[in-house]
Amino acid sequence: MKRIVAATLLTLAAAPISLFTQSAEADDRYTICYPITHQKVSEDAADHPGAYRDGYRQGTDSASDGEAYRRRTAGGEFARGYEDGYYGRRFSRQQYVVPNRVEYYTTQQCRTHTRPERNRHRDRDRD
Repeated sequence: MKRIVAATLLTLAAAPISLFTQSAEADDRYTICYPITHQKVSEDAADHPGAYRDGYRQGTDSASDGEAYRRRTAGGEFARGYEDGYYGRRFSRQQYVVPNRVEYYTTQQCRTHTRPERNRHRDRDRD
């Protein structure tokens, strides 16, 4: 119990000292924030530009591995390509294309900098 009381008293006595020393360091820091633009490509699973080709390749792979045919949930050109590839039909080109959409969004990036030593003395002399 005595140790807990001693530790508490020591912490309370040292707290004001640490608060005053931190404020001097905080004056030497500054934060700069700037926007950053990111992009996200959103593609339609069934009808993106390479959907038929991807489905055809997966269909031929499934057939050569001896897997049982199972219907594709993506549908669209992907499913048509899968079926053609699985049953060994001739490769026909994609008929319907939904172009990929590029969505842009902006976030903030902030960095905290510390003033160089030479600027600190100049700023203090002004006060």
